[in-house]
Amino acid sequence: MRQYPLANFSPFRRALAVWTACLLGLSNQGSFAAPLTVPVSTREAVSGYSLLINLTPGMCFLNPSMRSLRQCQEGFALTVASLKPEFLSGHSLGNCTQSTAQLSPVQLRIVERIMPDDGLRNLDWQQSGACTGMTANNYFRTIAKLADQLRLPPQINASRQLVMRYTELFNSITELNPTLPKNGLQLHCASGAESGHQAILVQMRVCYNPNGMYRSCPSSVYANCPSRFLIEVTP
Repeated sequence: MRQYPLANFSPFRRALAVWTACLLGLSNQGSFAAPLTVPVSTREAVSGYSLLINLTPGMCFLNPSMRSLRQCQEGFALTVASLKPEFLSGHSLGNCTQSTAQLSPVQLRIVERIMPDDGLRNLDWQQSGACTGMTANNYFRTIAKLADQLRLPPQINASRQLVMRYTELFNSITELNPTLPKNGLQLHCASGAESGHQAILVQMRVCYNPNGMYRSCPSSVYANCPSRFLIEVTP
């Protein structure tokens, strides 16, 4: 089966490689430059993370209010929504800062290829990124690294609308990422009048240990896609 890293989906292409190799000097040995674990000074201990990846065409199609966003206007196939921390206490932290993410102009241009809309990116930093204990630089670097490691099948970026079987897509992704446990991936669908109330794949959630290795998702996280669903085409 052909392997497609997330970075290969336009306009992700080359952006993550530039981010990791040139700007941040990360190793290519499959490990993180620094662990994901938050500093001891952080009040809550992190038990894991969830990388939320939006299938942008489906999101934009079902949500007319989003269609003015850059990710919808410019035809992004995939966008990263967040790297959400999960805590040992079971608490859900949010609104951990009111400041915006401070990135250099070069860093900002690159991260825009992953999270293109300023408002959504800064909201995620305030509600999730700042809660991890990482700096903004490390938070977005970690997102880039995780996204670069994930391999996805070509159906995710099809040239026409597809009707997919849940098991077919799920098995394709787990086969391309052999260390990803079966319950470490969750597929999320939505529907509406725009789709004739047919389910459309809108988001994938991939779960990680604090050290950045794949893990099973917590019981509070669950998939909701039916046995068949649609994958919307990139405009």
